[in-house]
Amino acid sequence: MPVAAVPEYLGRDFGEASPGLRFGLYLPLWTERADQERQVRALAGRSSREAGELKRILDLEGMDAAIEHARARRGRLPELWEKNDHGARDAWRTVARLAPDDVARAEALRERQSAMIELLESAGQAAVFRARSVAPFTTGLGNEHPLENGFAFLWPYGLPYLPGSGVKGVLRQAARELAGVSTAAQWELESDWTAEAIDALFGSEDSAAPARGALQFWDVIPGIRGDSLMLEVMTAHQSHYYQKGESPHESGRPNPINYLAVPLGSAFAFHVVCDLSFLRGRAAELGENGRWKALLEQAFVHAFDWLGFGAKTSVGYGAMAVDERAVEAAEQRRREREEEARVAAMTEEERQIDELRSLFERERAAGRLAPNGLIAEKRLRLLKAAQGWTDPGARRAAGALLREIARELPWSKKRVREARAIMAELLGGSE
Repeated sequence: MPVAAVPEYLGRDFGEASPGLRFGLYLPLWTERADQERQVRALAGRSSREAGELKRILDLEGMDAAIEHARARRGRLPELWEKNDHGARDAWRTVARLAPDDVARAEALRERQSAMIELLESAGQAAVFRARSVAPFTTGLGNEHPLENGFAFLWPYGLPYLPGSGVKGVLRQAARELAGVSTAAQWELESDWTAEAIDALFGSEDSAAPARGALQFWDVIPGIRGDSLMLEVMTAHQSHYYQKGESPHESGRPNPINYLAVPLGSAFAFHVVCDLSFLRGRAAELGENGRWKALLEQAFVHAFDWLGFGAKTSVGYGAMAVDERAVEAAEQRRREREEEARVAAMTEEERQIDELRSLFERERAAGRLAPNGLIAEKRLRLLKAAQGWTDPGARRAAGALLREIARELPWSKKRVREARAIMAELLGGSE
């Protein structure tokens, strides 16, 4: 089979290399001597006059002569270290699959981005927009590659990605269309975007007074559906006209060209950071109450629906939709983090009160209040523990909660007098 153009000591098994390396440096695409010999034997084994002649040369003059003869006959054999067309067809299968290590590495990168953005989000300096592709996504097709079309991989990880610069370009165009300042299209849409907001957030493109914008767009590492890239095909018609200058006609030979794409249904998380101090100096009103986030949300929705990301967007590639499930999951994680932070800031007394109150509200809503149930057990523990507390505020809070529970779940006859006395003590004699 064809080989990669690397030293022999590296071997030939590159299954553990990243997709980017398998598509580039380690692509088994180049013809070696064994490929020529294998193809000569296959040609000589056919039932034809030409095959018989090739077999006679092989038997009488040897392999070198047979290879030269086959190469001279209409170029039937590629030169050594030339691109091998047969190998090219097989090579695509070696680069599309993501190994388990690739999947884990991509997930680690996304988790790192999430951890970094959380701190900025809590300070109102960042936003995350989550989407799922509704069409294949591809990018980097213009990169040079022996297989005609390249692909964008994030180095040094060798993973598919959408560059942050590309995200910024699409969002700027979306904002321009929403603001009605784009000459490419006129949209009759209600929007808060203005030319001034575009310059403040994305930067000025005026050569006489260039300026940076307040927004930073991070690279996007897609969560690839099925853990595999997909192989797409474009069929170039009329190549004889466009490339060779011949007269156009319908009897030309179409030339199928393969390229890689991220399959539809893949997850994309767009991370955007806003330099609020810079924004206040350019357009202070955009930094108030997260207005810049609302503007960006409008631009993302417009870009998802009408512009797309990456290459070949004019034929529908790169279209996306808001991932409602991912948004809800992210919101749930945010609420959980806030709850964890709230509980961590409590004293031990506050934690015990809060735990019982949360349990009481859940059990009451579910209709599970019972004399011998979990609430009865937990409130008895709090009643005894609160007697030893020294903080007056915590004692009153415990007494108030115990009194509230008693209205819904009265004390047993055995404990009612003792419980009332303790609650009165906790409440400072108000029970």
